[in-house]
This record gives sequence, C-alpha cells and structure tokens, in this order.
Amino acid sequence: MLYVYGPVPSRRLGSSLGVNLTPFKTCSYSCVYCQLGRTTCKTVERKSFFPKEKVFEEVVEAVSKLSKAGGPDCVTFAGEGEPTLNSDLGWLLDRVNELGVRSAVITNSSLLWRKDVREELSISDICLPSLDAVSENVFRRINRPHRSLTAEKVVSGLLEFADDYEGELMLEVMLVKGYNDIVEELEKIARVASEMKPDRIHILTPTRPPASKVEPSESISTAVECFEKAGVEVDTVYLPESGSFDYSTFSTLEEAVRLMSRHPLRESQALEMVKHFGRSLKELEEIEGVEVRKFRGVRFYFYNPAYTCKSRKLEKGEGT
Repeated sequence: MLYVYGPVPSRRLGSSLGVNLTPFKTCSYSCVYCQLGRTTCKTVERKSFFPKEKVFEEVVEAVSKLSKAGGPDCVTFAGEGEPTLNSDLGWLLDRVNELGVRSAVITNSSLLWRKDVREELSISDICLPSLDAVSENVFRRINRPHRSLTAEKVVSGLLEFADDYEGELMLEVMLVKGYNDIVEELEKIARVASEMKPDRIHILTPTRPPASKVEPSESISTAVECFEKAGVEVDTVYLPESGSFDYSTFSTLEEAVRLMSRHPLRESQALEMVKHFGRSLKELEEIEGVEVRKFRGVRFYFYNPAYTCKSRKLEKGEGT
C-alpha cells in the first residue's frame, strides 16, 4: 500500500492505522526534534497531493482486513508531513467516519488559523494538536516554521479551534533540552493549555533520532507541575511505545520499508519486521534508501524515500 501503513502500536491511540497525506517531509515546520529529519519542502499551501479515492480505497481494504481481528482502534492521519496541508482531509475524514471507525488527526497546529482547516478537523473523533512554544523566539528556534507563521498566529488558531471542537482533544508538547523546557516558557504554554481546556496534555521528549543534535529534556517533572497547577490533566508519554507492529497491509519487505519513513524502528522492531517476511537485517540494510542511525546508544532503522521536493520538480520538468 502507498498511503496506508500499520496499524502501529501508539502510546496515545492504541492500535493505530496510519494514513499518509503528504509527500515525504512536506511540512510547515522543520522541527529540531523531528524523527523524520529536516523538512525538504516547507510550505503553508494546501493542495491535493494524492488521488483521494485511491487513499480511501486503501483505508477500506485495510480496515476490512483488520476488522476480522478486532482492529484497528482508530484511523490516524499523520505520516510523512503535516496532514492539514492536504486539501482532501475533510473529504477523507467524512468517509472514514462512515466506516464506523474512530478517526484521529495528529497536527502541528500551524494551519488552525484557517477556518477551512478548523471546520475539517471538527469532523474528527480525536485531534492531537501540538504546542511547543508560545514565545516567538523559542517558537522559531524549536519549530523552525514557514516564514509566514508566527507564534501568536498559531496560538490564536489553536484557541479558536479548541473553543468549538467537540471531539477528544489531546494537546501535545514536545520538550527539548535547552530549547523550551525553562520554567518561564513552560508556564506560558500552561496558561494557553488552561484556556484551551483539553481532555489531557501529553508531555513528550525525543525518543528517536532527531533532525538536529538535540537531547531529551530533563525537566519533565517541572513541566508536569506547571501544567497541573494550570488545572490540566497530564499524561507523560516520553517512554518508547510497546506492542507489536502489524505488517499485514504490506506484501513484501521492500514495500514494508515505507513504514520506516513514517515511523523509524528500533533495531528490535526492525528484526521483527524482517522475520515476518522471512528476511534478514542485512537484506534490509541493502535496500536503497534504508539508513541506520544511533540515538542514545540505540540503533534505529529509517527509510528515506527517493522523492523530495527537488526530485518531484525534476520529474515534472520544472527544474534543471
């Protein structure tokens, strides 16, 4: 399958069937902590990247196959970039809801200032927007946003969305050592969270190789104290996820490596994957685009797709 992957074991969503809605690393941010690396196509322009009917066909096929085994718990729009950049998101959420499966969207919140994006996300059963900074200098340093975005613009859109959203709202904050984990910034984020009134707030810190040389925060307890003082229910999810991945939506190992462009695998997880297809880690490492990275003493397997913004332009004859 090209657009659907998993389901993957999610610390927040259970058995999550992922749906990718953007080409690799097409995003409005280029966060220092991103597990997929630096953004190669930074944009705030919404468009239809893939045939929406084909995407939905894959969702139907996967849900039908997995429902026989009692899953998935939800269909989650996330993947290789920012899902709200896809102008077909609302159409797809409508269709998924008709299947009787819970829908979720993981978003960086950057486009919530747009009314059309807020209206489309209102269809989802679960929304997981993120907020890593409120101060403009911290926002630009940690999220490295598109030049048209400001922290004030993002926060304003997030508050407006939260005010009307009737689904399950889970705010996510990624803490990075030396970036946004000082008390002053945590208190600012906590004040916004208090105004949002999410069902809970997830405090995260990097557990996979990040785009830049950054380290997990050591201020988790301080953050928890700040958010609890603000009256927000806190859930810390900075530990690696547990549970097995489901590779039944893939036919071959060469096809399954696409999962690693959306969800880098620890070595133990990669070993489970190759065994599923009767292959070896050596064979996995020989597949073009597969990279092995280390983070805090752990080996991770990552897949870097051949297509980037530049290669797509060359294919269309738009570059030289």
